[in-house]
Amino acid sequence: MTKDWTTLFESLPDEELDKLAVLRIVECTNGIIQFMYRDKDPDALSVEDTRTAMGFSMSSIKRMQIVIEDETITFAEPTKDIMADVRKLYISGMKQNNDDDYAEFMRASIACMKACGIPRLKEAKDKLFANCYAFPAYTYDWGLVYCCNLVLTNS
Repeated sequence: MTKDWTTLFESLPDEELDKLAVLRIVECTNGIIQFMYRDKDPDALSVEDTRTAMGFSMSSIKRMQIVIEDETITFAEPTKDIMADVRKLYISGMKQNNDDDYAEFMRASIACMKACGIPRLKEAKDKLFANCYAFPAYTYDWGLVYCCNLVLTNS
């Protein structure tokens, strides 16, 4: 059953959307890093940096807590519950090749990024650029571009 992801994400307080924007930049940046490595892209990170990025991203997603230099970002329970549902869709859709769940995951992801909005996603990227050294700083632009493209092509 399809949820009304737009209403769910748009009903969250600004503070939670700020946090989700950071999480989405982390997730998407990591995703691009992983794909570049697997595709042997000439700009791919080293195996060590690729593993570090994956470890940081997975830890942040699983714990719903993002540890950066000047703070630890934690999510409210309603946000954690929503993102647990999104994560289940990701695992089923991406890892277990369930096309329906993957499509639902993408609907949820797009709704989340649209609720965050491009200005908030840019602020999240800037925050990570200045305060998170789990990824090379320039790679956060990769995640931002991916997120913005999803928002713009689905508006």
